[in-house]
Amino acid sequence: MIDIEEYILLSKEERQKHLRLDEACIERGGQSMYCKGLLAHILDTTIPSGKKIYVCHACHNAKCSHPYHLYWGTPSENRQDEIDNGGITIWERTVAKHGLEVAKDKNKRNGNTNGSGNKGNPKSEEHKRKIAANRKGGRKKNALVA
Repeated sequence: MIDIEEYILLSKEERQKHLRLDEACIERGGQSMYCKGLLAHILDTTIPSGKKIYVCHACHNAKCSHPYHLYWGTPSENRQDEIDNGGITIWERTVAKHGLEVAKDKNKRNGNTNGSGNKGNPKSEEHKRKIAANRKGGRKKNALVA
């Protein structure tokens, strides 16, 4: 049996070798996420538990539960597959929900920091003390001292 965390490191092509897309979809009213155990059995992997590993549809039919149409995928593969098949991007979703001007304002407020948070912004003395206390240890990562 292959650990799912090792299996997901294989190329997408390797993870899709078992697919039989010439067979018809099976739509039984369930969701594909309920097929995790069956997919793990067929692929001889462990079942993902609380991990960021998705059941992806190679047939592009979200209602399909055919185990030979499903494969283990990463969040980015799952999202890209959704976009490639008519899904909308996060930007498009924001514009649709709030309108273009509000979306632009939200984007500007977020500063497009690409994960740098408030790096480079001035910090208060209290905030600096909290950061220093967290670095000294004894606290879980990302937990702030009250």
